[in-house]
Amino acid sequence: MMRAFLPLALASATLASLPAGTPSQVAAALRRAAPAGDRVEVTEYRPTLPQGCAVDRAEVPQAVTASGRVPVHLEGRLGSGQGCDGWAWARVRVVAPVLVTSRSLREGEPLAGAVATEQRELVPGRLSLSELAPEVVASRPLPAGQLLEEKDLRYGPPPGEPVVIVIQMGSLRVEEPGRAIPCVRDRACALTPAGKRVEGTWQGGRLFVSSP
Repeated sequence: MMRAFLPLALASATLASLPAGTPSQVAAALRRAAPAGDRVEVTEYRPTLPQGCAVDRAEVPQAVTASGRVPVHLEGRLGSGQGCDGWAWARVRVVAPVLVTSRSLREGEPLAGAVATEQRELVPGRLSLSELAPEVVASRPLPAGQLLEEKDLRYGPPPGEPVVIVIQMGSLRVEEPGRAIPCVRDRACALTPAGKRVEGTWQGGRLFVSSP
């Protein structure tokens, strides 16, 4: 499963460091915005507030899923009791458990038993993985220690290879030949002899398709 689909567990993220002068409310907001199991390190905090505004509330308007600059909305009170608000930039470094290859792999080789979990920094624009389907294989040669991304995985044989399509229609089960074609994440696809595109799950060397 990709990290992008992990649910936010608001109290489960940890804050590893906090620059001096950063309000505790900002720390709490960053924890709420980060997924479960992640470690958020704040390396810089730059607020823009009216003079004398004491922060008593902070909100992060977006999920914190990778290192970078994060906007934080601030609200507070002046000494007179009047409300005040502003914004801040928090520069964060996000470290999380991800899957990496524990040994080198050839194209088409199963990843089962060849991956390990490591703590790595999450770089913007890269969707790392935290779980794998049991029959996924390497889409290309992979070195040991490779951070796994969706592009590194394939479900089923390479495009153009023959496959057995199993179509389940209630209690009726039909098998027919087909040829593998490119597919979307976590799925396998094929063309039937009639040229129809089908999509399903890859199990035990066959493409299983459910039909209403």
